[in-house]
Amino acid sequence: MINTGYSINPFQKTGYRLMQTSSSNRVMTASTSQSLTVNTSQFSFSARENTWLSTRTQGMIAQFDLLSDQKKQGLTVDNTPLSQFTPEKAASLVSDDGYYGVAKTSQRIADFVLSGAGDDMDRLKQGRRGILQGFEAAEKAWGGKLPDISYDTIEAALKSVDDKISELGGNILETSA
Repeated sequence: MINTGYSINPFQKTGYRLMQTSSSNRVMTASTSQSLTVNTSQFSFSARENTWLSTRTQGMIAQFDLLSDQKKQGLTVDNTPLSQFTPEKAASLVSDDGYYGVAKTSQRIADFVLSGAGDDMDRLKQGRRGILQGFEAAEKAWGGKLPDISYDTIEAALKSVDDKISELGGNILETSA
């Protein structure tokens, strides 16, 4: 896959460390609040990058037969050039049970957000926004409409996140604004 060069740990909560070392409650509260805001923003960015990579890769594989040999040479999936794939291997990867199929790809995207956010409503909403932003970025990188499999994947990933937000008593409509 593509190496973005980003190394962000969305699960690191530096605010908790600051609480242990700060000598002033005012400083501690400000530092914790600021750190959690930064971490939430980083989490949204990480969700965006995760979604972008997942849907872009899925789209490339789904359109394998339409790609030129030159394009296949320049694109890699898991460090293997697409030119080394057979049409059968590409089809199996995006099949219902395939690693880049709707079920497994949407689960990886949703699990990233759900694991990183836990029961934190703000992080869930930021993660959901990150999914949408990553998908929009994948569309732009693709040059327009992605293959249908990508839309089915995002719909399934968002449903998992929306279900968690609803389970916690949140309003899904608020996440779209």
